[in-house]
Amino acid sequence: MLQLCFGDSVKGSLTCAPHMGNTIGGATAVVLSSAKPLETPLQKAAFAVYRTLAAPFYKHRAQKEQARRCAEAVPVDYEPNDVLALLGGLNEGPVAGDLMSDARKAFVRTWLCFSPHGDAPASEADLEHYWQACQADLQALLTRAAAGEPVRIWCDFTPGSRCGLHAAAALLEEAPCEITVVEAPELETNGSVTRRAALGERGPYEMGALLKYERPLPAAERHALAARWRTLQAENAPLRAVVDGQLCSVPADFYDTAILSKAPAGSFLTARLIGKVLAECNLGIGDQLIYRRIECLVKAGKLTQVTQGSGPYENILRLP
Repeated sequence: MLQLCFGDSVKGSLTCAPHMGNTIGGATAVVLSSAKPLETPLQKAAFAVYRTLAAPFYKHRAQKEQARRCAEAVPVDYEPNDVLALLGGLNEGPVAGDLMSDARKAFVRTWLCFSPHGDAPASEADLEHYWQACQADLQALLTRAAAGEPVRIWCDFTPGSRCGLHAAAALLEEAPCEITVVEAPELETNGSVTRRAALGERGPYEMGALLKYERPLPAAERHALAARWRTLQAENAPLRAVVDGQLCSVPADFYDTAILSKAPAGSFLTARLIGKVLAECNLGIGDQLIYRRIECLVKAGKLTQVTQGSGPYENILRLP
């Protein structure tokens, strides 16, 4: 049975999920750092003692937590090579015509080759490798579905995932195969924080438990989703968003009000504003889209750049 998802993070978790019952060991990294340079011998000695005592404690705690999660993981019923990913990020950029069009590839280049902190971005060779992997997954999906192999679609209620579900329904509209959908809950609460339950934020050990949400995708719903996707392709808007439960074309500035509402008083780091929007607005969008809108807000004079950092996310901004 094919496992279709949208985005590399979800694909990675789904691919690892079949191994959760057999996990031996694992990798755990513990980083201890000081906010200020260690200048005196006493400071250096104290930090060395702290590092020696704290690192094993935190490492052991992390390993224990990982072991618990793996032990509690619900087994999945597929193999890693059954997992395929449709091209992600369809909520932003051009979607007219072929899913793997040149225009779509040019847009993918803008986010794949973006360097938020001034480090080395992905190269053109990295883009080609990624693009070819997406094409291979798409071809495998079409070939195996045409042969009648059942397809299970993993999705959530974020705009990118809803776009993926609609696009997949269009691709498989006439395929002679059964289709089911695993929809993660729209919102989940952890303590006092309620957020969109994005599949990309879940670990491999969480995937099996989501199978209880699996449901059939009837032919009528498949056709309705496909028809809606063709309408969105024809509109070819800059963005697509979920509005009142419906996937809609929206203008490029759709999220600007929410972004400005989270701008702190005084000067602030771009990364801080992005973090506040991600944590508090429940928009279901990624950091790069937020940053691109911040760029537009700066150009429009609705935000002012105070200083330029070593990378885009390190710029200092303020309200005008």
